[in-house]
Amino acid sequence: MLGIEHSGRQAVRIARIRALIVLCALALVAGLVTLWAIRNDSQVSANSECEPGAVEIKTAPIPDPSEIEVIVLNGTDQSGLADQAAAQLTDRGFVVVETGDAPEAYDGTALVQYGPEQYAAGLHTYAYFYQGRDGFDLEWDQPITITLGSDFREVRSASDARQSFAQSGGIEAPEGTCAVE
Repeated sequence: MLGIEHSGRQAVRIARIRALIVLCALALVAGLVTLWAIRNDSQVSANSECEPGAVEIKTAPIPDPSEIEVIVLNGTDQSGLADQAAAQLTDRGFVVVETGDAPEAYDGTALVQYGPEQYAAGLHTYAYFYQGRDGFDLEWDQPITITLGSDFREVRSASDARQSFAQSGGIEAPEGTCAVE
């Protein structure tokens, strides 16, 4: 009788050890999954450095021109300038959704207007215009709009735009915004 009782206690003890091992393994897996979720949660890093009231803008990744829709407007009295620039932009991969005349004349090379939703795309587009003017506006809610001026000659090549973008010193968030990736 003692032999049966002893082997029964031993079986219970082994079952408890197995259950404890399984529970520990499950706790370890749960802990690792929690750590992974916290490290990969973009909301934690995105909101940690933003000041209250700042508009969040995405600074990365820089979109490919094929993902950027633009409107090209002629701010001069030179006929066909918007169509000429639109063709050059299309050759460089941009999606031109509209061309036309600007409501008022523009004297510079080009004014590239964009808002917080298109920040990275707006900077990329701006790099294609030599001595262009950056027209970032917190209130802008239209597609990226390029107004060509009397000094406009041509849209830069992709390699020249990349070089210009690289020499700009990186992307810095404008006042009133908070950069998130």
